Amino acid sequence: MKHAPFLTFFILMFYFTAAAQSHIKLGYFSKVPANVQKCGALYTYDTTSLTIKKYILLTDFQNLGWIIIEGKQIKLQLADAQTKGKTNISTYKGGGYTITLSSITSGHKGSLDMETGTLQIINGAKKLSINIHGQSGCDDSGEGGN
Repeated sequence: MKHAPFLTFFILMFYFTAAAQSHIKLGYFSKVPANVQKCGALYTYDTTSLTIKKYILLTDFQNLGWIIIEGKQIKLQLADAQTKGKTNISTYKGGGYTITLSSITSGHKGSLDMETGTLQIINGAKKLSINIHGQSGCDDSGEGGN
């Protein structure tokens, strides 16, 4: 029982860390903004079909991105982009959040690249990491990655 306070401390730390991770709630975009209509990238949960057009992260090819967290749309600025092997890693910042998108091209659909990867969202001690998929490219029909 000499180690009970130590064990209690770690259990509480695990509980509060898990609670902080689950506290970031993402929303869906109901419409793709005009500035992403022609060229851009659209991402959603890997469990959500792209055909229903419920996206959680939008990016343009002008160093901007958008995400909805806790019901609030946040404009993101590209802070860093790099390629490691076949993985593209883009880090965006905005609204106190750091968003890291790691993706690979998994195929093609017409003029669009199909992508799979992970999305990590950090805000202080809050952290969320999810699997995503999406599509990117330019579409002359005006539907962007849509």
